[in-house]
Amino acid sequence: MNFLDIGGGEGSLASTISKKVRTTFVIEPNQNFYRQLLKQKKIKILNEKWETSHPNVLFDFILAAYVMTYFPKTERKQLIKKMYNFLRPGGHILILSVDAEKGSWRKIHTYFYKLIRHTHNSSDEALKQITREYKAISKSFKTRVIAKNADEMLEILGFDFYKYQNDFSKFFDDLKKFLSRYTDSSGKVILEIAHNAYIIKK
Repeated sequence: MNFLDIGGGEGSLASTISKKVRTTFVIEPNQNFYRQLLKQKKIKILNEKWETSHPNVLFDFILAAYVMTYFPKTERKQLIKKMYNFLRPGGHILILSVDAEKGSWRKIHTYFYKLIRHTHNSSDEALKQITREYKAISKSFKTRVIAKNADEMLEILGFDFYKYQNDFSKFFDDLKKFLSRYTDSSGKVILEIAHNAYIIKK
């Protein structure tokens, strides 16, 4: 089996799956993640974006975990079609995203975008429409992000809001106050993420 991980990050998922497959490819444009991936054995790494990547192999399994939001909005449909074109007959694509409405993780994101007066359209809504064309199977599941305190949770959230660093600093105290509703008696902050999985078979 040939496996492709699009936007594989530091390679935690790819590393696990690579033990079960013949060949693992990871496409990762981020230089920091790319350097971490170089330490992984059994993984072929392409330091580029999916938009410009042209692997010279077809795949049995393609994973795109939480990367749809980074695709240009006008190219999302085309880029999923590209995944499909790189799939062998009988192969599967698994696309993961965060639900557009459910979960406290989504609520703090929505709150932040309201604070900065930014209109944010979740990539999950676009995914639902696009994957219908492929008669995708959809599944949902939940996970929790647990931080020892609000500062640690905001440090984690900072990764999502890296494009808005000035606004993130400006509204840091507002966000910290918002997190109080998700803080337990020991000071731990727990946010729930609602995930959607879309499975496309060729």
